Amino acid sequence: MTKLLFSLFLFSTTLFFGQIQLKIINKSNKQPIHNAAVYCDDELLGKTDFNGSLSFKTKCKKVEILASNFQDVLADVRKSMEISMQPLSEKMDNIDKIVINDKSDPRALRILDELNKRAKENSPKSLDSYNFKSYTKFSIDVDKDSIDTYKNFLAVRKDSLSKVDKKDLKQTEKDKKDSLTTEDFISATEESQMFLWEKATEYKYSKSFGEKTNIIDNRMSGFKNPIYEALAINISNLDRVPRQLRPENRKLFNFYLSDTLQLDGRKTYVIKFKEITDKKKQNPRKFNGKIYVDSQTYALKKFESVNKKQNEGNIVSVWKPIDGKWFLDYEDIKLKMGSQSFDTSKKDSLKPGEKAKYNKKKFGNYLYVKNHFFDFDLNKEQKASEFKGYSLEMKNSDGSLLDKYRTDSLSTRESATYTKIDSFVQKHDFEKKLNTLTQLLRGNIRYKMIDFDITKLFSYDKYQGVRLGAGLKLNEKFSKTFSPDGYFGYGFKDHTWKYGLGLDVKLSDKRTSVFRIDYVDDVFAAGRFNNNMWDMMMKVSDINLDLHNGTFYKNQKWGASFLYDISNSLSMKIAVNKEKQQALFDYQYKNLGNSFDNTSATLSLKFSPNDKNIMTPSGKYTYEKGYPQIFMNYEKGFENLGGDLDYNRLDALIIHQFRSKLGYTNIKLFGGISSGNAPIWKNFEIAGQSDANVDKWYSNITTPSNLGFTTMPSGTFFVDKFVAFKVSQSLPFRFKFLGDRYSSIELEYQSAIGNMKNRTDHQFQFQVLDHYYQEAGFIWNRFLGTSLGVGFSYRLGYYQTSQFKDNFGIKFRLNLLN
Repeated sequence: MTKLLFSLFLFSTTLFFGQIQLKIINKSNKQPIHNAAVYCDDELLGKTDFNGSLSFKTKCKKVEILASNFQDVLADVRKSMEISMQPLSEKMDNIDKIVINDKSDPRALRILDELNKRAKENSPKSLDSYNFKSYTKFSIDVDKDSIDTYKNFLAVRKDSLSKVDKKDLKQTEKDKKDSLTTEDFISATEESQMFLWEKATEYKYSKSFGEKTNIIDNRMSGFKNPIYEALAINISNLDRVPRQLRPENRKLFNFYLSDTLQLDGRKTYVIKFKEITDKKKQNPRKFNGKIYVDSQTYALKKFESVNKKQNEGNIVSVWKPIDGKWFLDYEDIKLKMGSQSFDTSKKDSLKPGEKAKYNKKKFGNYLYVKNHFFDFDLNKEQKASEFKGYSLEMKNSDGSLLDKYRTDSLSTRESATYTKIDSFVQKHDFEKKLNTLTQLLRGNIRYKMIDFDITKLFSYDKYQGVRLGAGLKLNEKFSKTFSPDGYFGYGFKDHTWKYGLGLDVKLSDKRTSVFRIDYVDDVFAAGRFNNNMWDMMMKVSDINLDLHNGTFYKNQKWGASFLYDISNSLSMKIAVNKEKQQALFDYQYKNLGNSFDNTSATLSLKFSPNDKNIMTPSGKYTYEKGYPQIFMNYEKGFENLGGDLDYNRLDALIIHQFRSKLGYTNIKLFGGISSGNAPIWKNFEIAGQSDANVDKWYSNITTPSNLGFTTMPSGTFFVDKFVAFKVSQSLPFRFKFLGDRYSSIELEYQSAIGNMKNRTDHQFQFQVLDHYYQEAGFIWNRFLGTSLGVGFSYRLGYYQTSQFKDNFGIKFRLNLLN
């Protein structure tokens, strides 16, 4: 018992003395100050008691102390602290009350409303044309104020490591290789930065011809070949409204009009803003930044943003007026990107059998971005030829022209980065590894000259059950002109192999121009809406569309096609196919059986006027997806060319997305019409996603899709003509329920109606969707702070039944990117 009491006493003593003891008094009368708040950055550590005392723990080196009617104090942290606070004058007291008020200043909101109202008027894009240039420097390094400390530490560390007997170190070959790679990198960064990338860019705009961005030159440390997917990276407020100013984010921040001053000879409003987090623990004086607004034009003049955690990063963007329009002038950005941690000395207080623990020395790593804009030329006549091709084009990539555009010379440390990091990356072959990562953006896993298609690895549907497979394509490292590909898959329910083979012939390096031949022996869902010209992310969203669908047909196809980009915005594909098709469900068409030969031609178009693209060795890459997106397919079956079918099939899809005070709105309008002599799979199934048998516990569980209906039985409704509408609305607020991640709510509504002229020609069990089918629901994104989105939908209107289980659907969405 004595030992137990002694242990408790020792623990309590350690806990007490491990805390910091603070006493706060009034500087005028030496009386203790009650209820003074102590903050580390934006986190409340506690408030003083009636004796003016507080015990707390913190890793901060400085704390901020606030008390009503007293001037704020910033104090260094010590084990024992006594702080005197100066009382405020009556005038300052009134200002203090205004600043800490826990709601936005109405005057500041009126100014921001006027700023948003006049944004288009003040934008350079209200001009007929312009062009200008920029110089950008990206670098990754330790904090600039810590460089000398970092270099000295590495020198001492290197000397210590040289004295260690490496024979005593027990390491696996992998650990040894990783250790050598790490030491090589640390050695390289002693005299150089970790990364440096310079870029000179020309921006052109015309009301008649659109936008064009030319990379005049660029050089990226470590990489001989340009990383095309990175060229479009724009860490900048160029053509972008800072999120703090967007109307839909208004409730995430409080805004205060703090000052009116003369800036560059112009009267300017200064608005401070702060993010609203935990109101009880939030430092009322800790602002996240300032917004400078020109009083005459209500244009954004300067924007400053500071991370709520000390020394985590900041952004400064400055605009200037030229001929009445406001152009971005320069930007300085600093963002923390983790830290390096080094073991220094062993800790002595270890229990028997416990692994060795070390004291550590940490250095923060930061991304620095400097953008400078110059050579502005307004309202000059532009030539259509200067805007041909894709939105972004690279003119040079060896860095030879950069010196002409540098707005400041490279430091010794920056210059050394090209030689040091080039050598390190080449030695450890990191260029190939990065190339593998960029291919993931296209839905591929790259290994040397082979790209593996991730959409072919796994799927599930009611006919095939679990389907496993693989798809591969030989990339530009095999040949710049010829690219063979193939895939295979095996269904564990139908016990059948499926496969496809193809060959792409690239006809141009400047734009997409590809001739293709292929052969496919596979199964497909009947009546599926055409997904020609869809991008990879849209196709990935439909991987589980047929989770509860068993209405499939077999297709053996020989095909040839030609894919061509007419312009940056318009793409075209022409395909001719010879097919042998057979129903894999109980089906007869006009007493002609369930197997047909088909000869057809298809014209597919995609129009995306606001997409931004760049041509890369791997093909076109869309680095910024814009709206609207318009897709159209027209298919013609030819009976006189050896086929059994003579039909016409047309479908179209329009997607538009826009932002307003209500949040993000996404609208999809789609429909189709089929006529002539064609089996059911050349008509349309309205894509239901629930199981027709609602008695099973999983019958109503689905995943989100592009055009599917959550509550509709799968493989049930077929039409030869239809129109459908789908709208989703992201509400303009975010909230925290658990954890550190913000959740959001998305409302959905969709409906469809169609008909079928000769329904008795198709002899199988189905329904015609000749009344409005409607459903509404919502999705809770990042449910309970996780990466999972959970949704609920409910059937409305004509097809609603009296049974709740018939009408509802649940869907799960995995948010991998946030």
